[in-house]
Amino acid sequence: MKRLVGFLTLLIALHINAQEIPFNQIPDWESTAAGRISTGLGLADINGDGWKDMIVADGNDIQRQRLTVHYNLGDGNFNDTPDWQSDDIDYHGHLAVGDLNNDGWPDVAVSVYLGPGGFSEPGKLKVYYNQQGELESTPSFESMPFYTFSCAMGDADGDGDLDIGVACGEPYEEILDKGRIYYNDNGTFSDDNIWESGIKMGPLDVEFGDIDLNGHLDIIFTCEATPNYIYFADDEGQIESSPSWASSDAGNYINSVDVGYTLSDEPYAYLVMTGNDQLGGDGRVKRYDFKTVPYETTPVWESNPFGYGSGILLYSVLWESQPDLVYGGWWEPMKIALHTGSGYELNTSYTSSTNSVVEAILVSDLGQESMLDTTYLCTDTLPGNMIVLPHQVVEGVSGISVQDVTLAPEQYKHIPGKNRIAVSDEIPLYPPISVNYQHSPHGDIVISNWDSQKGNYIFYNTNEPVGVDDHQALREITGLQIFPNPASDYISIEFSTVEAQVKDGSLEVLVRELSGKCLINKDFDLAGNVGIQLDVGKLNSGLYLVDIHLGNNKYIHKLWVN
Repeated sequence: MKRLVGFLTLLIALHINAQEIPFNQIPDWESTAAGRISTGLGLADINGDGWKDMIVADGNDIQRQRLTVHYNLGDGNFNDTPDWQSDDIDYHGHLAVGDLNNDGWPDVAVSVYLGPGGFSEPGKLKVYYNQQGELESTPSFESMPFYTFSCAMGDADGDGDLDIGVACGEPYEEILDKGRIYYNDNGTFSDDNIWESGIKMGPLDVEFGDIDLNGHLDIIFTCEATPNYIYFADDEGQIESSPSWASSDAGNYINSVDVGYTLSDEPYAYLVMTGNDQLGGDGRVKRYDFKTVPYETTPVWESNPFGYGSGILLYSVLWESQPDLVYGGWWEPMKIALHTGSGYELNTSYTSSTNSVVEAILVSDLGQESMLDTTYLCTDTLPGNMIVLPHQVVEGVSGISVQDVTLAPEQYKHIPGKNRIAVSDEIPLYPPISVNYQHSPHGDIVISNWDSQKGNYIFYNTNEPVGVDDHQALREITGLQIFPNPASDYISIEFSTVEAQVKDGSLEVLVRELSGKCLINKDFDLAGNVGIQLDVGKLNSGLYLVDIHLGNNKYIHKLWVN
């Protein structure tokens, strides 16, 4: 499966000292604790002012509390106390954010772990609709009773709108339950319009992902005391009732999951999960790759054991093509393990000086200092109704065209922060497919804590802001590819086509050490050319920065030399 992108940043990372990770050891912002037991976390523009707000669900299994929102002040900063809170209270677990009723405003689904009586009563799923800039004070939809700690949004039935997957069960009392998907019916939900798994499980987290890359979303459940399961969608988009994959490694007590994709000539999906050894297991981070059928059921990489693992996120901290691991635990610091090519660091490059009860971790360029507009171009027919973008964290999608026809906003759905897009099933994904979207190389890390004596955290990215104008030029070069990476003699920079604006220009390529020292500086005349070669054979083995300049604009890649 060959895909061309507006640019493709390639990197195999190596160990880099902690001081080069662009985050301070202590959070730059902390909300007022005030006894809040924060669990669920979302980042989305709730009030429509163009800035990502912070949505937090409080309560966990400790105290019935509220859903809250901190509004972005328009510069990436927030008030220490919530600007909005729900009227109702519950034992809130995790949440998911997306436009459920197709009105252009992000809505919020929340898992309620326990009922009002605590562990003796099951919770439920709730949906708060956005009323053109403010969430409704009480949820419009509440499901039948069941224990649930997490939920996720995705187009499970392939019709172009967002459904809600729900992890159901209660591990402390070993109450197993069936996983559920609430199907979206023109923006409404019902207990009568659901999918249920064929077996009962012990899931704490749920996520959607196209694991077998057939263009349809599968559903993943990570579990305590039972295997982790994946229920695959067939080529018609129907999710099977029996799991087609189950983890087989011993001592399975998994807390959280994230889905990644390697989009190369041989693309594949993978999962990263945190183990929590409170009730059993080994308390490690694990990675499972899904390269060839039958899929391996044991992890390809494991961290050292560290205890009560919880929140996890894949994000390219150093602007890599392969995302790094950002993860935490209960009464643990936040850690960043860089991607190494075959896995991740065992000795992490970054460890915060905080010890909090991390629940959820998200990344966004909250102040938009380095937000970049990017164009993805696909020249293949895509199966199903899904588009997966090359950046792991996507801030927003501003437009899609299929066969040079621009889609209306209601014809596709993007979940804030995710790198997948669901397109209406009425639109076959024939090439050329072009997606304009936003991402940032300098995202800020946001963490929810359920330690009632501590607030929620923001670790702001300490890199110098990157203006959009500094990185626009290469969007004019269609199908940019840089290879091989790692390299030993030459790197090639090739383009499928060259726009007229570029044909009359020159391209300057610099190769620098991480310290900034320039080792290679070479100009190329682009007139009539669709590719260049650069000799890197004299460089020592290691990691380098490759700057590509076009006029006053530049784009930075990272290159590993053998």
